[in-house]
Amino acid sequence: MSGSPAETIGGIYSSFGRGDIPAILETLAEDIDWRIPENLPHGGQFNGRDGVGRFFQGIGDSWDGLQVDIDDPVAEGNRVFVLAHIHGRLKSTGEETGYRSAHVWTLSDGVPVRFNEYTDAPTTLPSAGS
Repeated sequence: MSGSPAETIGGIYSSFGRGDIPAILETLAEDIDWRIPENLPHGGQFNGRDGVGRFFQGIGDSWDGLQVDIDDPVAEGNRVFVLAHIHGRLKSTGEETGYRSAHVWTLSDGVPVRFNEYTDAPTTLPSAGS
């Protein structure tokens, strides 16, 4: 992997903005640990690239036009921190909504091995099945 940890993670967000999920998955460690708060419609714990692929499928199942606007990634050692504003239209209700979150990436040898999202999302965001 070339570039700094912050550039690597910034590239992942750029790929998401283009809808290039395969490029994201190729960037991740095969056994990545991916954790999203359970109060989000697409939340859960996902393991490995296949699990992260299911996470992105859950986003598509739950949201229309989901956008992730980020501040510049900040790297400290093997961790990269990103503040994000996530917003779109919930498919279950048709409501435009969003939330703010902090993303913490852990890298090993320049490859993302862990992703944790921490959010201020209300506990009332309905799930895709609601």
